[in-house]
Amino acid sequence: MSKSLKKMLNDDLKKSFAGVNDVVVLSVEGVGGIENNQMRLALRKKNMRVQVVKNTLARRVLGEIGLGPAATFLEGPSAVAWGGPSIVDLAKEITDWAGKLKKLQVRGGQTSGQPLTSDQVTALSKLPSREELLGRVVSLALSPAARVASLIGSPAGRLAGQIKTKAEDKPAEAAAPAAS
Repeated sequence: MSKSLKKMLNDDLKKSFAGVNDVVVLSVEGVGGIENNQMRLALRKKNMRVQVVKNTLARRVLGEIGLGPAATFLEGPSAVAWGGPSIVDLAKEITDWAGKLKKLQVRGGQTSGQPLTSDQVTALSKLPSREELLGRVVSLALSPAARVASLIGSPAGRLAGQIKTKAEDKPAEAAAPAAS
């Protein structure tokens, strides 16, 4: 392969990985073309990408852009997945697809400069997403306020209930002496 062609491939791969901080490395050996396209289309709808890479080229490019630890997982036919809102969402999608496509294997990955083993990627996939965590935080933050409002309203509610009961009993008492 000529130097100019290698440089073009190198530049194209750098452009693909521009701004990427989290990746998952996959083994795609034995995955059929139809299954591969179905996975790619489904991931693309979620703003995630998968690219099959030449290992030596990918090692060089990943090292240059700060994703060097992920390059250690490049052996044999490999693909790199990235994108989505967070590494947790990416890990969830990739492990779901690895469950559907038995020949697709997660080799490892990288997040925030730290390498991830395949077991760590699987563990990440079981964590709640960012949106789920934010929902929990909001729920926890609102819970004390709801309790305070409930406690404040509780005595007033009881008092209003007693007044209503007394008010409903008064007409019955007033009507009873008139009938005699």
